[in-house]
Amino acid sequence: MAASALLAAACGQSAAAHARISASGNGFWDPAVAASTAPSPNGENTGPASGAITYKFTVTTVTKGKKSSAGAQETSNPLKVCPVRGRGSFSDDFGAPRYSGGFHLHQGNDMFAAFGTPIVAPFDGRSVQAPNKLGGLAVIVYGAQGYVYNAHLAAYGKLGEVKTGEVVGFVGNTGDAAGGPWHDHFEWHPAQVPARAHMSPYGVSDLEGAVDPFPYLMAACG
Repeated sequence: MAASALLAAACGQSAAAHARISASGNGFWDPAVAASTAPSPNGENTGPASGAITYKFTVTTVTKGKKSSAGAQETSNPLKVCPVRGRGSFSDDFGAPRYSGGFHLHQGNDMFAAFGTPIVAPFDGRSVQAPNKLGGLAVIVYGAQGYVYNAHLAAYGKLGEVKTGEVVGFVGNTGDAAGGPWHDHFEWHPAQVPARAHMSPYGVSDLEGAVDPFPYLMAACG
């Protein structure tokens, strides 16, 4: 992959945002291509925003979809559990401006937690390594309704077939988050983008197949 394509993946963004899937069995980011530990002015090194939501890991009961007053089908929360198993914070920063590798909009929500906090599969599926130069260690979990992407891991957990709640990685700050606060860059890519997705404070609801996961995280992690 060309260097320009890798740079376009700034902020650890995934699939539609150019993350590279690796067939390597190596469980850790190659130190030969690891990012500098010097902080970079890209929004990944600033820590939680003021007014961030504090969360803790909890199991959430998910209800079936129901018809809205407009007759459209409302889908249930695809996240069966909070994707970060521990205490931390996050805010609705989907669509926030980022500048590493050129201006682009943030395609997920950053979930801040202590180094090494487990990241788990939020639903049954298949976990696959997706390391890239700017996302660092990253893992994708594919499920029945779509997939989630987690970036900046310190290490991988279980790969392959996984059940809800199984550890697939650990919170870190690899990639372009090197030198900054520990966090999981979390994205949700539904198989079908809803017609009326939640809109973030930045006026953005979906970007290249990713939708703002904030309401789902609120329900699963509250």
